[in-house]
Amino acid sequence: MDRKYIQDEHIVERYLSGDLTVREAREFEKYCLENAAFLESMPIPVRLKARLGRRPLEASETGVFQAIPSSATRAALEVGEEGFDVEEEQRGSSASRGGSRMLVTVLTVALIATTSGMIMFGMKARTATKTVTIVKTEMKTTQMQAAASKQPYRLQLSRGKPAQPTLALGWLQPPELLDLYFDATDGKYNQFQVTIDKVDGGQVMQIRRLTRDSNKDVRLAFNSSAFGPGNYLFKFEGVDWRGQLDEVGWVMLGLE
Repeated sequence: MDRKYIQDEHIVERYLSGDLTVREAREFEKYCLENAAFLESMPIPVRLKARLGRRPLEASETGVFQAIPSSATRAALEVGEEGFDVEEEQRGSSASRGGSRMLVTVLTVALIATTSGMIMFGMKARTATKTVTIVKTEMKTTQMQAAASKQPYRLQLSRGKPAQPTLALGWLQPPELLDLYFDATDGKYNQFQVTIDKVDGGQVMQIRRLTRDSNKDVRLAFNSSAFGPGNYLFKFEGVDWRGQLDEVGWVMLGLE
């Protein structure tokens, strides 16, 4: 397509009325794009000149416009020429693309923040579940349970505090009723104070003025699940006629 063909075939008038074929419209738009002086001399609206002077869009049927020339031309002619600024329109288009990029960035950041929050929530939930499991296990092991059997044990008192259990039973399942006989034949005391401490904890109980029996044994009986897992120190102190205490011996019971 050249200038003579455009004039002879009334291409401009047919383009404005939408009577060109898609192929003719595309060739006309290409000629206008490559011949800026000819485009400037044509008696068509400024807005349409501005559009014809741009690079064709990739998805356009005719190149410049999104639809066939007839609908594109009518849309261009409906807008008046007064106050039209090509540069302003281009800036608006750039601003629109910048806004889109900003929206994508904001949505991406929001997605990352949401994903991080979900991961942290999942980690906290797993930690909480583990804590609940540990607490349930501890409650189960420290809860008093009925003794399934009764078992007697005879123990000798040690003059010094033992470093290892004198009697190591471990954690008994099912629990036993421990019938403990402490040999108190060596000594002048008939009454005793017994203090029970957990090795890695505090004092568990204290029994005062416990009398030895006719066999000179100090006897204690308790459920093995009463104190929970651990090692327990039994401190024996003799009580004289004035109520004063004298250390007699020690025993360590292992229940872990």
